[in-house]
Amino acid sequence: MAGNADTLTAEIAEMQTLLAQTKTAGNRRDLEQLLQRKQKALEAAKSELQQENSKATDTLKPEQAKVAPRPVANDRMAFTEISRFGWEDDGYGKEKVAVYIMSGIDGVGNLAKENVTCHFTKTSFDLKIIGLDNKNYRLFKQHLEKEIDPAKSSFRVKKNRVTLSLYKADKDSTWMNLTAKNPSKSAKPDTSDPSAGIMDMMKNMYAEGDDEMKRTIAKAWTESRDKNGAASPF
Repeated sequence: MAGNADTLTAEIAEMQTLLAQTKTAGNRRDLEQLLQRKQKALEAAKSELQQENSKATDTLKPEQAKVAPRPVANDRMAFTEISRFGWEDDGYGKEKVAVYIMSGIDGVGNLAKENVTCHFTKTSFDLKIIGLDNKNYRLFKQHLEKEIDPAKSSFRVKKNRVTLSLYKADKDSTWMNLTAKNPSKSAKPDTSDPSAGIMDMMKNMYAEGDDEMKRTIAKAWTESRDKNGAASPF
């Protein structure tokens, strides 16, 4: 049907050209009548084509309704850690650090948008890929070497790769490492009490972690509190 409409369109264009060149009144009248018939036939062909397309769309709708709901990340999901990735600092005076994941995630670009997420804090990022070849992948890095701007930071998904853009809180800085080598050094915990150091670490993890991390820590502390009777610090 689409081919018929194309043919009629070409014929109408040719007839319009002939009509413009015709001087004789009788020939012009005959051409105008034929042109009108062709135009009506074209309108009918287009209308029929639209009806066929509409039927095809309606036929697809039941199949679309059968598509399984897309999975959403939750606490019970098992994740495979992403261990192979690269990163680079754009340099002094540049505003971002880039993290590249290009291995082991072929086809990630074919996933639904909501299946790839990344949560940013000032000192961490948490990338999750859900349902890639029936597996879930995660790249979670905390204690970044320097602070980032979570609001500006973003990620981009391509066919076989994911790129994170970590926007520096201070663009006039240079990153030597992606994560700090001694993340607890600046905290200066009280070494006279070993439990205090553990507590400080848990507080930092709770403050900087995502919702999943916070729930895990809070649950662990609740169980400890029930055993020891200590009050929650969170």
